[in-house]
Amino acid sequence: MWGKYMFTKSSFAAERIFKFILMTIGLGVFGIVFGIIGALIGGKVLGGDSVGFGALGLAIGGVIIGYPTGIIVGIISIKKILHQKGSLLLGILGSIIGAVITMVLAEPLNLNSNTNLLFGVFFLSVPVFCLVGFFLKK
Repeated sequence: MWGKYMFTKSSFAAERIFKFILMTIGLGVFGIVFGIIGALIGGKVLGGDSVGFGALGLAIGGVIIGYPTGIIVGIISIKKILHQKGSLLLGILGSIIGAVITMVLAEPLNLNSNTNLLFGVFFLSVPVFCLVGFFLKK
């Protein structure tokens, strides 16, 4: 009676939502790793001997470039290793749009008044836009 054929549409929807959340977290981990690498490269290597705000600015720039790069590497890994069905091109485009739209809307939405809010929105919007683009049909 309660066999494997007793699933409802709501349980399948819950499973898809749970999978989307797990993939977002996984992409976030890829992004954080590449963001840290980008910050180290930006702060230490490109900054050279400069200390203070120059190295800090380059480190933040490294995070802003490295995080979406990590998200892109993560979505490529999901596509190639896990053989997940989806549009790789739209996923990459979605991650770029997620990064750009956060930076463009920072002033009009007053996100730049609080750095925690700005980077929170940035770190959440990039993988979400990436996965939304990835799961869109061509």
